[in-house]
Amino acid sequence: MADLHRLLAPRSIAVAGGAPAERVVQQCLKLGFPGPIWPVHPKRADLAGVPCVPSLDDLPDVPDAVFLGVNRHATIEAMAVLRSMGAGGAVCYGSGFAETGDDDLQTDLLDSAGDVPFLGPNCYGLVNTFDRVALWPDEHGMQPLDEGVAIVSQSGNVAVNLTFQQRGLRLGTIVSVGNQASIGMEDCVDAFLDDRRVTAIGLFLEAIRDPQRFAVVASRAHDQRVPIVALHTGRSATGAAIATSHTGSMSGRAAAYDALFARYGVATVRTPAELLETLKLLDNGGPLSGRKIVSMSCSGGEASLVADRSEHGPLQFEPFADEHRHRVESTLTELVTVSNPFDYHTFMWGDRAAIAKCFTAVMDGSQDLTMLVLDAPPSPDNDPSAWIVAADALADAAESTQRRAVVVATLAECLNERMRSHISGRNLTALLGLEEALTAIAAAATTGARCDPPHAAVEAPARTRLVDEAEAKRRLAELGIDTPGGRVVGADDVAAAASEVGYPVTLKSLGTVHKSESGAVKVGLADVAALSAALAEMPAADRYLVEATVTDVVAEVLVAARRDPPIGWLVTLGLGGVTTELWSDVSHLLAPVTADDVRHALTKLRSYRLLTGFRGRPAADIESLVSLVLTLTDAVIGTEVVEVELNPVLVGRRGAVAVDALWIEEVR
Repeated sequence: MADLHRLLAPRSIAVAGGAPAERVVQQCLKLGFPGPIWPVHPKRADLAGVPCVPSLDDLPDVPDAVFLGVNRHATIEAMAVLRSMGAGGAVCYGSGFAETGDDDLQTDLLDSAGDVPFLGPNCYGLVNTFDRVALWPDEHGMQPLDEGVAIVSQSGNVAVNLTFQQRGLRLGTIVSVGNQASIGMEDCVDAFLDDRRVTAIGLFLEAIRDPQRFAVVASRAHDQRVPIVALHTGRSATGAAIATSHTGSMSGRAAAYDALFARYGVATVRTPAELLETLKLLDNGGPLSGRKIVSMSCSGGEASLVADRSEHGPLQFEPFADEHRHRVESTLTELVTVSNPFDYHTFMWGDRAAIAKCFTAVMDGSQDLTMLVLDAPPSPDNDPSAWIVAADALADAAESTQRRAVVVATLAECLNERMRSHISGRNLTALLGLEEALTAIAAAATTGARCDPPHAAVEAPARTRLVDEAEAKRRLAELGIDTPGGRVVGADDVAAAASEVGYPVTLKSLGTVHKSESGAVKVGLADVAALSAALAEMPAADRYLVEATVTDVVAEVLVAARRDPPIGWLVTLGLGGVTTELWSDVSHLLAPVTADDVRHALTKLRSYRLLTGFRGRPAADIESLVSLVLTLTDAVIGTEVVEVELNPVLVGRRGAVAVDALWIEEVR
């Protein structure tokens, strides 16, 4: 990819087209772009008062950046001209390319552009307030800044909406990438990392064009301590279909994206408000050092809200240590109980020195962040002075202890611009909305937490075939994965095979993928009578699998490895058995994985306690399960395998045995 500096921070601009191009001129003038602006139009004398030249060939000099607000065919022609003159880059505003199914026209655009990088097509462009440039054919709400966050959005209209935010975020740069035909989201992130003015990076994405390159730039961001936050859409079946038709990109499945972000320390959020609040927190102080949080409020109701919203993690609201609690108690009356979340009551409301003394004692602890829940009267008719005292007391305590603190409004509308400005002036962050704030704090505690070596690349298979269970288990056994001893026989030889294998046995009718639903499997047959009855009841088949029934069972676990293009090889662990889909208790990783990765993924399962000795039951042999997962993933990565699903793997007190196997491979 060519250097994007000329496009993202140009010294000269050309704009071509009618109304959209004129709006770009207006926005550049409004923002105070210091360089020359050259409008191009064959008939008009000027755009927004700036004189036009009739064609790109008539430009007085080679532009660093060009906005093309013309139709798709004219865009292709214009890119050829820009290529011949050596322009720095372009914004292709026009639509009607891959997002509408016209892949050939998008290929023509790429061929025409050659080595000239461009945003789009089907995109809004960029606003860079650091350098006072707005290749942006619409209104935006951004103001000149010397540093702040950068956002890349695959949706032009969402990008517009984000610029209108009124949450106090220092939004310095926003880029709309559209179809990502030339410049991808990962290229923008890489360019932002060259700019020391960028403090954090936000992503609104539907698809990552090049996951391997994304891994490289995310690792670079980790090394430079520039946090990244992602809001991934198209996660539902309907949303994925919309995303594909919207951008012409393959969205991939949500689990693979989540595993990708987790692997490279990219924090994830669910809503635009959460994205903005997280970026705001990261902009003022960077990632948190950990997940230990203390919450303070002057109300038990607010303390209960925080406790309820945080009950299942990932934030840790640990009780005060005895010595710490005694120091806090010394600043209060005997009527106040010190706990976390902490209700400090209103006995000292309005007394800055007393509140600051209490807050200082609270903040002088081992927590990674202290949050003050504070909703202030927002109306001009109200007097917020007492609430300002509370905020100032928190700032005083933060300065005294040199520890990190934030103000959290339960309701976003209860910290108005005046209050937010005052809080910001005291070097504190005001987070708007309790739910959004807790999400932002959790994200700030996880971003940059890890950065593994690059994950394995993957290609979508052309044609596939299903390997039957008996053959799949033979292959597993060759890999060193334990499977039940058994034989494949015809119906007449089932009884003899069972005698050879030894009762109790499991009988399966081969040729059926989901055997439980069709009655094609019977487990734990104790004698020949039970075997005969089971054979008579199950669907007739040419071949049957007779296996020894595994009796050492502590837990049933799902283990799967599959190609998940365009992202990578997805490893899935979860609660196994016939109710797997019902409980959806799964954890995902991208291969290759380590033993520690697998152990950590298992601990995230709701069913993990079944492995550790739940309610007096024996503990499972977790290390044998970990070994099985590593053996499977190491064996299938980069091979003709498309998917291997072992469900269940029976984990006993000793050992882990794959008793069912689905194996799909590519036919080349």
